[in-house]
Parts: sequence; C-alpha cells; structure tokens
Amino acid sequence: MRLMRAALTTAGTLGALHALNRHLERSGGPPRTALGGERRRYRWKGGEIAYSVAGEGPPLLLVHGIYAGASSLEFRRNFGPLSRHFTVYAPDLLGCGASEKPRRRYAPEDVTSQIEDFVREEIQRPTHLVASSLSAALALPAAVRSPRLFRSLVLICPTGLGTLDRPSGRLGEAVYRLLVSPLLGDLLYHALVSHRGIRLYLERMAYHDPSRVTEEIVEDHYRVSHGPNAKFLPAAFVAGKLNQPALPCWTQLRQRVMVCWGREARTPPPAELDAFLRYNPRTAPRIFRDAALLPHDERAEDFNREVADFVSAGRIKAPGSNGKRPTEKGNQP
Repeated sequence: MRLMRAALTTAGTLGALHALNRHLERSGGPPRTALGGERRRYRWKGGEIAYSVAGEGPPLLLVHGIYAGASSLEFRRNFGPLSRHFTVYAPDLLGCGASEKPRRRYAPEDVTSQIEDFVREEIQRPTHLVASSLSAALALPAAVRSPRLFRSLVLICPTGLGTLDRPSGRLGEAVYRLLVSPLLGDLLYHALVSHRGIRLYLERMAYHDPSRVTEEIVEDHYRVSHGPNAKFLPAAFVAGKLNQPALPCWTQLRQRVMVCWGREARTPPPAELDAFLRYNPRTAPRIFRDAALLPHDERAEDFNREVADFVSAGRIKAPGSNGKRPTEKGNQP
C-alpha cells in the first residue's frame, strides 16, 4: 500500500511538473518591441531564419550574441541610426528570436556557416560585419574562409582569447545532457529564463547601469526565450559546447578590424583586449566608458558614430605596434 501511494505521489508530481513546463513553454511569443525595417525570412539549410533589413548603401550585417533570450533586438539602438548610412541586416540566429528553433545539438560551425551563408546567399555582396561576444569569435572562421565576402569586421567584447576558448569536456557534456533532459532540464531552463533570472543576468553581467534594464527589455527577452525547443541553443552555450579559440583565425585575418569593449565588462573583461592587439597589431581598439558587455546599447550614439566612421572612411589607425592606448568613448553623461 505504501509503495502504491509513493508511486501515485511520484506520478502526480511528475505530471504536475510536466504540465508546468508546458505552460511555461507556451508563455512565449514574438517580442513586443519591433526593430524596424522590413521583416523577411531566409531559408537556410539548417532552418528558417528571420531577419530585418532597412536602409540604402553598403551592406552592414549585425549579428547578436548567444545567450538565453538573445535576438536581433540587441541592436535596437543601432539598427535605425546605422540604416541612414548603410543597408543594414539584422538576423535572429537559428534557435533565437523569431527564427526557427529546431531540436538539435548546436556546434560552433552552425553559427559560423549561418553567418557565411547569409552573406553569400541572401545579401550577395561583400559586407561589413558587426558581431557581438561569442558570435564575434564564431564569425572569424567565416571571414578567413571567405575574405571577399567580408569587407571589414567590428567585434564587440569578443570571446576566444581567454574566455570561452576551450572545449568544455566531460563536465560540459554532463551539464548539456542535464539541460536537454525532458523534465528536469526544462525546469532548470525555465528557471534560467524566468523574469527574475533574465533581469539578474542583464543587470549583473550585460549592463553596467542596471537602470537601463527596463521591464520592456526583460519582457522581450522572456518572450523569445520560451517556446518549443527554445532551450537547445542556450543549453549548448551554458554547457560550453559553442566554445572556440579565436587565435587560429585571428592571426590570419586580412580585413580591417575594430574591436570594441565596455570598460566595465566582467566576462569577457577588457583586459583581454591586450591579447587581441598582441596577435593582430593592425586592430583598431575602442573602449567605451560606463558600459559593460553592450556598449552598443549603453553608449549607442558613440558606438554608431565609431562604426559609421570606421566602415565608411577607413581612416581609423590601429595603434598596435606604435604603443598608443585604446581610445575611450562615452565620456558624456
């Protein structure tokens, strides 16, 4: 009798947890904020990718970072202003935003080939690339393999030279298996992408000024991080399955490169900029005060100006071997 009661209790608990997970999964949807421009779909070999496009002029591709709740809305303060000078493309990577979210085991090449194929098949012209954090590191192989597709690179707080630069090993595999498991994994993921979990990440890691983390921003992250199979790309990120060293490609780049960093960033810290300069002295560094991982959001006007100048004129000189310190931007309140 006791055994039967225990079995019934366990079954009831599991059923309730399953129902809770399905309820949370259905709580997602399209973000309330619109990036602007024309919304299009790109039928990539791995799934359908949603993107926005606006403006006229040389093509400029904005690639957001990879984390729970990631989408092209990371560039909400850049897309419109930059479209005054360029034809700006802002995709949601596969597994993010409004793009398809397949049930798959993501690897670094999935991101690299998305970026490369998008330029080759959808833009169809040599393109200037702006990429954020882990996506910046994962874009490097594409720039090396197809140098004619990428005219210049602007990398924001890139990983790969000190942060997220090694395979995660057995521990990472164990974490991944746990996160993609159907019941406990769902619970852990939904805790990670709860309103509170998202706010904590944004306030403590992404932004220097927590007052910038509005209810609207939290809600947009929440909505795009919920839905069928939404957990698979974040699970790969958290488990270190997307880690990749930047050095092998970094030293082979032929394009002009500008690396931007928020001075208050924690992971990756701005101290890692030294390694990028050491291994590629032609790099043009830019440090933005009062900003963390998202200088393009916290110091949007300065960032947009720097990108427009760098891409359009090509007159920025990298200090590299001449010993000059990186220029700091964003001094005004």
